[in-house]
Amino acid sequence: MKTLLKIIAVMTLFAIGAVIAGYQYLSSWQAEPYAIAGEVIIELSPGLPLRQLAHQLESKNVVNSAELFTIWMKITREYPSLQAGNYQFKGNVSPYQVLEKMKKGDIYIPLVLQVTIPEGFTLKMLNNRLATKGVGKLKDLQRLVVDKKFLKILGINSTNLEGYTYPATYNFEKMPTGDEFYRKTVKTFFEKIPADYERDVAKLGLTLTQAITFASLIELETMRDEEKPIISEVIWSRLKKGDVLGIDAAIIYGIDNYDGDIRWKDLKNKNNPYNTRIHRGLPPTPIGAVSRSSLEAVLKPTNLGYYYYVLDSADQSRHAFSKSIGEHNALVKKLLKAGGVNRIKRPEVSE
Repeated sequence: MKTLLKIIAVMTLFAIGAVIAGYQYLSSWQAEPYAIAGEVIIELSPGLPLRQLAHQLESKNVVNSAELFTIWMKITREYPSLQAGNYQFKGNVSPYQVLEKMKKGDIYIPLVLQVTIPEGFTLKMLNNRLATKGVGKLKDLQRLVVDKKFLKILGINSTNLEGYTYPATYNFEKMPTGDEFYRKTVKTFFEKIPADYERDVAKLGLTLTQAITFASLIELETMRDEEKPIISEVIWSRLKKGDVLGIDAAIIYGIDNYDGDIRWKDLKNKNNPYNTRIHRGLPPTPIGAVSRSSLEAVLKPTNLGYYYYVLDSADQSRHAFSKSIGEHNALVKKLLKAGGVNRIKRPEVSE
């Protein structure tokens, strides 16, 4: 009898040990991430049996064992808490992360629209892009961005939405109307601008729209963040002295059907309100979408004494700055000798 009891005791210990070892193995297994090739969609339909979900996960290489997933779910009793829907998995994912995602109901909804607004992009460019993507008819979009009631609702004191569409990539799970799209871009703009920006530019004598106009000039003049405060200094100096700004990007904005070249008649056109070689002060409105760095540059110009700039003859992706007209003319001659042409490259992003 004693021998039998010993045998039973030993067998019980072995059984307990096996259970503990099995549980430890499962605990390690459920925390180990697996590399998923590409993107995988798992469908958890209402009432789907556990074994079918486990088989789907294994067949699509989200987990390496349907059997272990089934056992784990039975031990944890979590399966009834999983929410039905489609789930996307990619990268390195552990069984535990699979469980948590399905418990939270973090279902996958495919995008129906993605639109990128690059820095410097104009409303004209954006309306054309939206019309091409089926957001609305071009004429309706053109009317919307100048609609006074719409501007008032958005809290914009300007004649149009130019400059208030923040440069970013916008994703939509449901096809938006033009109204919905522009509301989202303007909301993003006000979320991204520096804190107390309107108050701070008011101290400098600018309205918010004027500050955005200023920033848009900086945006179109350089793609280099380190140059933006210097160009801001030049613009501020010219504004304070009452000189024309002479910024060709603004002139181009006011030219209908611009073909890539500024002609002599364009430089002398008084009817173009954006002609900053004739009209003093800032242009009537912004001339494109502005980044945060350009907005900040309005507030933080350098104090280096620069009054002129031109493309650098050695590297036309940057500018050469000068303090006198003599220095500036010498740099212009150097640029022309090197075959440089001060062209404005408008932002175009293929999607």
